[in-house]
Amino acid sequence: MSDAHGGDYVVTNLLNQSCTIKKYSTVFHFVSTSFRGAAMGASHSAPTPDVDDVQSLDQLPSARTATGEDFDFKSTRNKVTLVVNVASACGLTTKNYADFASLQDRFGDDLVILAFPCNQFLFQESGSSKSICAFAQKRGFKGTVFEKCKVNGKAASHVFRWLKRAQRVRRVQWNFGKFLVDRKGRVRGYFSPHTRPMEFEDAIKALLDEPVDADAS
Repeated sequence: MSDAHGGDYVVTNLLNQSCTIKKYSTVFHFVSTSFRGAAMGASHSAPTPDVDDVQSLDQLPSARTATGEDFDFKSTRNKVTLVVNVASACGLTTKNYADFASLQDRFGDDLVILAFPCNQFLFQESGSSKSICAFAQKRGFKGTVFEKCKVNGKAASHVFRWLKRAQRVRRVQWNFGKFLVDRKGRVRGYFSPHTRPMEFEDAIKALLDEPVDADAS
């Protein structure tokens, strides 16, 4: 009789364990499916613009600024432009922002600096767009600050995908990678994060000394 009861107990336990496993398996499937669906939905809702046929900076599709406006890259025509990925909590931050201010004071409106906040490197740009703008302005930055973006990987901003392809740069190594673009929208140089902007001041001046395209509108 005890053997029979023992057998019943084992069978009952096995059945209970089977039901428990099925229950948690169902929950896991639901959660993972929902997460995957949400991720797919996010990627479909914000497609990355195609830049395969873009030949110059002014031909790029617009990008959203930190204040929510669409920046038209046509406004960079006949300007020398410096495009940089910035971060507020990086060891390179203070010197780069100081140099940006000095260059803008020297060259004025002929030099456009476009700052793209990026949180991709040790999460050193974790603040909101409002706080990032306030941080930059406090340091004398007079350029345009954009929405936070990625500069490497499949989800990289279309701006940096084009810049890297144009200059044959495989990846931006860290915060404050700097692309220098001439008046015709051609990328003329890439400067590593550890190169201070004032170190290539002469290169900027040389591009500014190049003739203006009178036909550009």
